Amino acid sequence: MSLFEPTSRGSSVVVTEQPAHTRPRGTARRLRTRLLAVNAAVIAFVCLVTFALDGLAATSVAGAYTLGMLLLSLQAGTMAVSALWYDHSCHRRCDPHVDAPHGTGTEPS
Repeated sequence: MSLFEPTSRGSSVVVTEQPAHTRPRGTARRLRTRLLAVNAAVIAFVCLVTFALDGLAATSVAGAYTLGMLLLSLQAGTMAVSALWYDHSCHRRCDPHVDAPHGTGTEPS
């Protein structure tokens, strides 16, 4: 059944149940889960290392650059790279489905 075919008022067919809509949503959900897992793991790592090292986070690594600054740079870099990856993956995996014919569940060519 196409989204453009008329349905009766009592019809239980919902737009979100159409195959052309469920595939991008499932893909976006998996990508979002990966993004959150990677960022949560890095945040947990930085917090654990900071608390485990106690006062060593202020140790100078290179000039005025401290170990704490190195850990925060790692966290910020991971967040920036993962955000760019998420944007690229959503564009590559979800956006091609926007042009797919509704209700057919076929991949665009």
